[in-house]
Amino acid sequence: MADSVELLLDPLSELFLLEDWAALEAAGLPNQSRHQSFSNSPHVTLAAAGRIDDSFDARLAIAGQGGPAELVTAGFLVFPTRRKYVLARPVIAGDALTGLHRRIWAALDGVADPVPTTVPGAWTPHITLGHGLTADQLAAAIGILRDRAPERLRAGAVRRWDAQEKRLILLAGGGDAGLTGSGDVGAQ
Repeated sequence: MADSVELLLDPLSELFLLEDWAALEAAGLPNQSRHQSFSNSPHVTLAAAGRIDDSFDARLAIAGQGGPAELVTAGFLVFPTRRKYVLARPVIAGDALTGLHRRIWAALDGVADPVPTTVPGAWTPHITLGHGLTADQLAAAIGILRDRAPERLRAGAVRRWDAQEKRLILLAGGGDAGLTGSGDVGAQ
């Protein structure tokens, strides 16, 4: 499991995504609400690597300042896996979001084992709705969600997920957004 740096949403924006998850759950379809970890919340992954330890936190905190205020979703993204699919809402990569992404990766200079799909030039910003969907489930999920208009979302905090230690570390902005739930939650 990889460590990650994530951009969270403000509470009202998070609610919009939680409603997507709930609609899929009500239909009995795979969705992110089934991921029961305390760390689970709608987010945009900015970076992921085999290990992002606390030696990066000071630089990440500076890089995470001044991120985008607004995020815009548009339609759906589908990522194929071995035999199933991941369904997500894409996030338009505007100047503020791509600037934040570049700053985060500059702060991670020298990090080992970066996840290739999160590095500049290969990154597709998105918010995952569900994973492990079959083709039929994917069609049903899109049918359920397709009439929900694209949403303008407000960005929240930037945090780091430490998969090895099972902790969340608040890096920038957002008060305690996304740092709720049970578990070992550290904040810097």
